[in-house]
Amino acid sequence: MTRSNRQKFNKTIVYILLTFLSVIIAFPFIWLIITSFKTYPDIYAYPLLYLPVHPTLEHFEKISSMDFQNYFLNSVIVGVGTMFLSVAIALFPAYAFSRYSFRGKSNLLVSVMLFQMFPQVVFLVPIMKFFGNVGLLDTRFGLILVYALFTTPISIVFMRTFFLSIPKSLEEAAKIDGCNFSQAFFKVIIPITIPGIAAVGIYAFLFSWSELMYSMSFLVSKSKQTIPTFLSLFVGQYQTRWGPLFAGSVLATIPPLIVFMVLQRYFIAGLVSGSVKE
Repeated sequence: MTRSNRQKFNKTIVYILLTFLSVIIAFPFIWLIITSFKTYPDIYAYPLLYLPVHPTLEHFEKISSMDFQNYFLNSVIVGVGTMFLSVAIALFPAYAFSRYSFRGKSNLLVSVMLFQMFPQVVFLVPIMKFFGNVGLLDTRFGLILVYALFTTPISIVFMRTFFLSIPKSLEEAAKIDGCNFSQAFFKVIIPITIPGIAAVGIYAFLFSWSELMYSMSFLVSKSKQTIPTFLSLFVGQYQTRWGPLFAGSVLATIPPLIVFMVLQRYFIAGLVSGSVKE
């Protein structure tokens, strides 16, 4: 076998393996979509039916009649709000940790990372009591603040690595050209850090989109509840209503897919740029 033929053979093997892995990874999502169009007899049929015999939209109609649109809108508001708030709060602390030296810097940075080690359930009761006293319980804004408490520390740590990868000479050159700190920061540093900001934003959005415990605990009013709370309605102690659950899950995956597809280029660039310090 010649060298060129060996390279083609190896490339073919790699493509086959990647295709096989892609099918395995995508199969749960494909099965989710297929099952959402099955009737209940098809869902519980034995032997297992891989394709619906009589495709139906009854499960989508069912969740639509249960005001799924309102839950969907609430999740979008909470997800987008958490994403922007987390990035806005983390931006300046991350920059300070990457550029300045001050007393207690190391201890403060360790405390930020230490916060991520505690289970979220530990903070549930104290946060609920505090938010109840200040009138933020059962509000979407209150839930956004709660999620920001958990996404901001890791956002600070991630964005710090992105700022470390940016040479200080760029800021110095901007100041020589007459820019003050805010001009250098927003016109020079921020555009370069957009991939890192996108990566952090995606993380914050996905966290808030899929979180259930705080959503169920903080939002009592049905008109303010999010998709995870809605989907939990179909999971009972003795029976799970797979049709509406899968139909709602299919629709619930659309916004995260859109966010990731739109920001994919920045997300991958952010992961690469933040991995190496220049």
